[in-house]
Amino acid sequence: MELTWVGHATTLVDFDGYRVLTDPLLTRRVAHLRRRTAVPDADQHDIDLILLSHVHLDHLHLPSLKRLRPTSRVLTPAGSERLLRKAGFTDVTEVRVGDRIEAGPVTVDVVRAAHKHGRGPHSRVSAEPVGFVVDGSGRRVYFPGDTDLFDEMADLGHIDVAMLPIWGWGSSLGEGHLNPERAARATELIRPEVLVPIHWGTYAPENGRRRLPRWFEAPPIELRTELDAIDQLHRLGLLAPGDSMTVTSR
Repeated sequence: MELTWVGHATTLVDFDGYRVLTDPLLTRRVAHLRRRTAVPDADQHDIDLILLSHVHLDHLHLPSLKRLRPTSRVLTPAGSERLLRKAGFTDVTEVRVGDRIEAGPVTVDVVRAAHKHGRGPHSRVSAEPVGFVVDGSGRRVYFPGDTDLFDEMADLGHIDVAMLPIWGWGSSLGEGHLNPERAARATELIRPEVLVPIHWGTYAPENGRRRLPRWFEAPPIELRTELDAIDQLHRLGLLAPGDSMTVTSR
């Protein structure tokens, strides 16, 4: 299994040739945000399965989705199928917490996420956020989308790779997000073989300044400190946007 962190909450996981992409965000600009790292050339267009965790504009991003193959299978939270159909996708399945989906060679369990339901202030679309545990190639991978900490993280079973969000795209975080301290506590609950921090260091507001703000690069440094304090640092598998890692089968 090969995992590439594309950036933000977008990860490409290759299960022996079956390619799974999470929350695709592939454009240089998103509203007032500008991507500060290059979009990696990981051939995101050739995707078998797309996992969408919630309907916020930086996670269910229609311009990015329209760059992908419309015959890719899509799992999306209940209440959002119409958005995907209008974007041209033909194989869309709405999911709810507790669902188990067989997709090619992988099994996907739909799990809880603690996050806001709406799409944004100018949309009536609302859908319960979800996370995903994908089982394939002898490995189980946890992708929570955006979420806050919750006790049931301890009940996910054995997790080989947990891709946990640790920040966002601004100087502060609203309700329903993990910061480095809560991501470390989540790691202690989940106890994955490898923790890959995501949702940091990719987009920042366009403000004309050359220097990036401290919050852009600080989250993984703070996460390292928090993990070390609770004896979980050995689990950290830190990637930069565009980096990949190979995870061998048990």
